[in-house]
Amino acid sequence: MKLFPATVYLWFTFVEDIQDEKLMTEYRRLLPASELEKLERYRFDRHKKRYLVGRALIRTILSRCTGLVPKQITFSREDHGRPFLLPSGTSPPPEFNLSYTDGLVAAALSLDCRVGIDVENTSREIDCLEIAERYFSSAEYMELEQLPEPMLKERFFELWTLKEAYVKAQGRGLHIPLDEVSFHLRDANSDPAKSTSVVTDYGRQWQFRTLKPSDRHKASFCVRRNAESPLRVISKKAIPLVAEDDFTIYND
Repeated sequence: MKLFPATVYLWFTFVEDIQDEKLMTEYRRLLPASELEKLERYRFDRHKKRYLVGRALIRTILSRCTGLVPKQITFSREDHGRPFLLPSGTSPPPEFNLSYTDGLVAAALSLDCRVGIDVENTSREIDCLEIAERYFSSAEYMELEQLPEPMLKERFFELWTLKEAYVKAQGRGLHIPLDEVSFHLRDANSDPAKSTSVVTDYGRQWQFRTLKPSDRHKASFCVRRNAESPLRVISKKAIPLVAEDDFTIYND
């Protein structure tokens, strides 16, 4: 698979779509011993399945981009734990990021942009304001306070996924407090196809976009790039080793 610059590639796999145990066995064969050991440490079957599907997804994607056998793809980690693909030839490896939530696994890939993605299941019963008071900026919290349900929950997960995508793209984990990353989202009447942009990190620009892959999932991704040219987004709904289809998802 050839990757193009100024493009973000997204894959979404709905875990419930995969019910074939033979296929799950094939996924296991794609993983090295270290990932199989981690798989067995998960206590609940739904978490095991989600992890296995996620690892199969990212390994099959990277295999198509690099020509490497999925099981032989080697990762390393940055100082704060962000994984990256070790070079295997003359071309630099693509940037990638992976996210899991109940019922969904998502991967983001870019040839030339630092990228982060986060997905969340919005059907979870949580106290949005209590969490926001602890982890969001004061401006974000005050905005949420003024919203009625279900707008409150929708906006909460929009903000949460934006923050997590940024933190994951940065690769510094909890060294970036979530309340220091503040977003002021567009008005409801503005163009939903436009991405949000912020300039941080000594002048380097980050672009953000929020998406809704399903009625019970929220997703956001961000890339570090200049905004001089449009950002192209290609999204796919995929079942690793079986099918991949163009996936039209709408922006919030």
